[in-house]
Amino acid sequence: MRWYRNLYLGPNAAQNIRKIRKNAASGKIMAGVYYITPASAQQNLLDIFHNGMLMQPLFTRLQCTDVIGVAEGRQEAVRLAEVIIREIYRETGGFDIRSYFKEEDFIND
Repeated sequence: MRWYRNLYLGPNAAQNIRKIRKNAASGKIMAGVYYITPASAQQNLLDIFHNGMLMQPLFTRLQCTDVIGVAEGRQEAVRLAEVIIREIYRETGGFDIRSYFKEEDFIND
């Protein structure tokens, strides 16, 4: 899993991001913590998934695990995805998520 350097955070996740990243590094499942990543399917923009999905081998083989956003709760995750999409559209005039996030924008953790 790689983390976006300018990680987008929901308000609740922002208060706990150190703990979330520490738990993620040690492979712990965290209740209510959702990750936002570039979509694995070409026709979609972003994916939102519960952090526990990373424990599934099949999931990690098929899913992009470049985390660009973290939220606590599904509703916060949906709102954060909206913020990300709006920002990309405002800055680029389009929805090319894959081009917006560059390889050098991510760090391993």
